[in-house]
Amino acid sequence: MSPRRRKAERLSLDSPNWMPAAEAHRMLTGLLGDPDLAAKDLTAAVADKRLPCMRRAIASHIAPDQDREIVPLSFWDEYEFGFDPVSEKLQIGAKGLAVEFRFRVAFFVWRPALAKLWPALAPSPAPGNRADDRPRRRKPGKPPEHEWPTFVARELIQRALAGKKMPTAPEMLRRCQEVFGWEPDVRQMQKLLKDLLS
Repeated sequence: MSPRRRKAERLSLDSPNWMPAAEAHRMLTGLLGDPDLAAKDLTAAVADKRLPCMRRAIASHIAPDQDREIVPLSFWDEYEFGFDPVSEKLQIGAKGLAVEFRFRVAFFVWRPALAKLWPALAPSPAPGNRADDRPRRRKPGKPPEHEWPTFVARELIQRALAGKKMPTAPEMLRRCQEVFGWEPDVRQMQKLLKDLLS
């Protein structure tokens, strides 16, 4: 058994890694800027073994567990993907001609192979997984005596909801003095207000 055939057999035909060829074409068009060029490159990738392709019969009388098969490489000797500018859809044609299949079929490509061929099409990491999303470490030193940053944030929210103008740093220093009997450094207050209001 050839290595290509063994690899094709390892690809589960009901895996969620199969994506519609039309979706792959749309993504590739966005990357390359031309739908015909995207169809050409997609055909080349499935025809030269770099991108596994599956077809699935759409007819309802074919059982779901029997409607899928890996497209044999010999198929691409006669057929190719093409973009129809009238319907704006990806189609299969017999090397430039429209083709009619005995049964309607849908074509799918293997998503991991597509991402390997065109890394720019790979999904970006989930927002929670990026390194810059980690919580920031507090600067070393003595912990703050009062929760004045939280107090200032609440004051700003209350003023915004009431439609009042935003306070200046000296005004907020006076409020901290009234509430805590203590006020932070004016530069700290200015920085906090700048961060909260930007």
